[in-house]
Amino acid sequence: MSQCFHFGTFEVDLRLRELRKQGLKVKVQDKPFEVLALLLEQAGETVTREDLRRRLWPSDTFVDFDANLNTTLNKLRRALGDSADNPRFIETLPRHGYRFIAPVEAVAAGTEPKVAATGTIPPPATSLVPAAFPRGQRLSGWMRSHAAIESAIMLAVIASVLLTIRWAVVRQSRSVTGRTMLLVLPFEDLSGDSGQEYFADGLTDEIITELGRLRSDRLAVIARTSAMQYKHTRKPLRDIARDVGVDYVLEGSVLRAGGGVRVTARLIQSSDQTELWTESYERATPDVLALQRDVVDRIAQSLVIELLPNGNAPGGRAAAVNPEAYEAYLKGRYYWNKRTADGLQKGLAYFQQAIQIDPRYAQAYAGMAESYLVAAGWEDWMVPWREAIPKAREAAKKALELDSSLGGAHASLAYIIWEDELDWRRAEEEFKRAIELDPGYATAHQWYAEFLTGMGRYEDALAESRTALKLDPLSLIINAEVGYVYYYARKYDETIDACRKTLEMDPNFPPAHVFLSWAYVQKGLTKQAVEERERALVLDGMDKEQAAGFSRAYARGGLSAARRWALEQMRPQGSEYVAPYGAATLCAGLGERDQAFHWLEESYRRHDTSLRWMRVDPKLDPLRSDPRFDGLLQRLHLGP
Repeated sequence: MSQCFHFGTFEVDLRLRELRKQGLKVKVQDKPFEVLALLLEQAGETVTREDLRRRLWPSDTFVDFDANLNTTLNKLRRALGDSADNPRFIETLPRHGYRFIAPVEAVAAGTEPKVAATGTIPPPATSLVPAAFPRGQRLSGWMRSHAAIESAIMLAVIASVLLTIRWAVVRQSRSVTGRTMLLVLPFEDLSGDSGQEYFADGLTDEIITELGRLRSDRLAVIARTSAMQYKHTRKPLRDIARDVGVDYVLEGSVLRAGGGVRVTARLIQSSDQTELWTESYERATPDVLALQRDVVDRIAQSLVIELLPNGNAPGGRAAAVNPEAYEAYLKGRYYWNKRTADGLQKGLAYFQQAIQIDPRYAQAYAGMAESYLVAAGWEDWMVPWREAIPKAREAAKKALELDSSLGGAHASLAYIIWEDELDWRRAEEEFKRAIELDPGYATAHQWYAEFLTGMGRYEDALAESRTALKLDPLSLIINAEVGYVYYYARKYDETIDACRKTLEMDPNFPPAHVFLSWAYVQKGLTKQAVEERERALVLDGMDKEQAAGFSRAYARGGLSAARRWALEQMRPQGSEYVAPYGAATLCAGLGERDQAFHWLEESYRRHDTSLRWMRVDPKLDPLRSDPRFDGLLQRLHLGP
């Protein structure tokens, strides 16, 4: 007989006499554990009271059997978060016995169990709304769509989380200075259907977003990028909390089957692994999105009163949203977050679908703006920069026209104004507004750090980079861009340290190799610089044989020969186009001043976005003593 079982988010090892929930040990006494063992061994079958008497209390032992059995079962149900009235796991058969009703899988010790799918959803242990689903009843046809049900549960979870955070964070804030850090782990999809994965991920995103919109000086929520590193992990919660440095961890699961949706969530204090709160529920209502807004806004207001007395509540969604549009939006976010070409294309299609269904859906426009900004990075085979940026600008402005409280849309617009319009004052205003509205949005801090770097405000840039890193500690680009700031500040040793730390996380992350190569050049470590640059070229997709031309050129004639090789590679075969700013930096390194200024003037004429780095770029240092350099800075309004 198997010694290990898996059900829901629980695992039981009979040999070690341990009950775990997603890797975290749950305290359970001997007698309740014996009851659980017997029920699991006969899962789905009736275990009589006499069976339990023989297992737990031999006939030669005097005991008040009924009272002790009831007490033991109550302890077991509490450990499982179960209820006798609305059981998820242990069903009472009056005057007969008990039955374990959840799907159970027997697994070999030391293996990772698969989650068993189920065709029906057992009633919840507790519910935010009484009698949401009568026991055993499937959802009736009067519901407008599954999207409506899913949306209701999604923000109902957020409401419960906010209630719990209100209590837990207030308790901590009385004894600990500084910010409370929270990690929302990816909610586990228990449906067994990979096509439903977007809903569990969407639920995670919504909770992160809603909690992240609170004041960042009191409550900080780890960003999605870092949270998703732990998707499908079996790593113990204690280790996860230590990895990202958080005080609390929120985890949960989602089950969609039999026409309904069940969500379970629990909050854990990382210092002592105390489970502060757990909830399992489902909901039905015809006007679910309106209800969601009411619940979230009401709880947010209570947080302002009790936790953030000098702050402002996060703004609710400004207008009602069609449920089908909301589901399309969730799918758009799911694919956008993949950050692949295919994912971006699908994400854009779903955002567009959401807008077609509901033309006043502000968040869908914000999603489109972010998608076009990222898609512009795939210039050769997705959306060219000059085509993507106008679309991104239009989408961001439309989002803000419909809902001016969307911090992400302000951040997108700020980046466009900075990178494409080269309007430093307006860009900074938008960055500040984005962070004010959504202080937990790590990307806004990251982009603002880049902007401040370009302005030569290095200390401010490092402060924003550290904030972004605190919110998203496992993001590769944010880790690498700490080195980016140090590079422009001429702190090359710090650049090297930051890039090496990033490469410890992922040795194949191209930007870290690029920044490292730049720092090595400035340190005079040219051989190492060439090696790092060649690695970056290969990782960026260049053929290995072609990329090897860089090191062959260096072997023939040193760094100058390698720079000339790189300059030639900038001119695509059969094309007269050369990226002007990049050509200028190479010519500056070669000592060809006039040619360098030719390319800088060409950059200015073409409105090259790379000019935003001209004030601080070490690669242009050989040109700074020339009056032409200050003249160009003045025209760009980047002068001292």
